[in-house]
Amino acid sequence: MKAQRAALSHRAVRDAAYAGANALFSPRLMNLFSRFRGFASYMSIGNEFPTDWIHHELFKARVPVCIPYYQPAHKSYAWADFSPYESLTEGFMGIPEPLKPRIADPAAIDVALVPGLCFDVCGGRLGYGGGVYDRLLPKLRAGTLRIALAFDFQVQKEELPQEAHDLKMDYIVTEKQWIDCRLARRLRRLRNE
Repeated sequence: MKAQRAALSHRAVRDAAYAGANALFSPRLMNLFSRFRGFASYMSIGNEFPTDWIHHELFKARVPVCIPYYQPAHKSYAWADFSPYESLTEGFMGIPEPLKPRIADPAAIDVALVPGLCFDVCGGRLGYGGGVYDRLLPKLRAGTLRIALAFDFQVQKEELPQEAHDLKMDYIVTEKQWIDCRLARRLRRLRNE
């Protein structure tokens, strides 16, 4: 999966970013999002599904955004407020983060945009092995909508192996489709009964 993503051309990544932002901010979904107070997101690096277009649209709509930042004293990540004119620095593992982080209020976050290496249609997620999001997502309030951003080839029909602490995604947005993982889980349960 890493090799396939690394092989993507710059144009393919940019096209996916634009298509993903259009899918995420379609009129139908904007009606759903209109009641949300804030988004947790991530700073994409390398050939991760890009978030810059999405951040641009969120800032344009004046929606508060926060991103992860590393706290060396605690050896863990937390959420920091992120604005369009934020000065960034290269953080832990080379991920951009605010130069002067302001801790975000997790209670004000209604949607979390989540990266990953591989997903299944029922919302299972395989990360990069560091457990960053396994620890970050539970810091958000219960009921926060979890939306994975991925290239279409990163989504598979077969269930991924999951641990008891792994949180499922509610939706997956790719450059080609919008997947309702909650519906897929319900349908799979019905088939297995």
